[in-house]
Amino acid sequence: MKKLLTVLCGIIIALSLFVTTGNTAKAEELVQAPEESHECGCVVSQVFGAEKNKIVADLISSQEFKNVKHSFKSDGYRWRGIKNIEVFINHTMGEMIMVGVPFNKEDGTIEMAVFFNGIYMDPNLLGN
Repeated sequence: MKKLLTVLCGIIIALSLFVTTGNTAKAEELVQAPEESHECGCVVSQVFGAEKNKIVADLISSQEFKNVKHSFKSDGYRWRGIKNIEVFINHTMGEMIMVGVPFNKEDGTIEMAVFFNGIYMDPNLLGN
């Protein structure tokens, strides 16, 4: 009788582990965004997954990014972190990699620091 009770309890525990719903970890799906044509006439696609992670890792380890981050922090902005970075590839401009890095200000405004192939596009230096 004691063995039967042990076996029954073991079965109940095993079933509860495999049958019940829980808070399972879900990996992010690798989704390929459709190529889009924007107002500028450019064909771009968003980058996801491992390719995005590699591009972001290369960018945040660069001196260019560190200088821009320091400049934004001295102006009162706060870096929002890696998960908010957006990466696009511009197929019209020879597979140019475009990375947008958001920074927050205390009043809630968001400023995007944009890098084209790892070079910061400073809006103050760009001509209209």
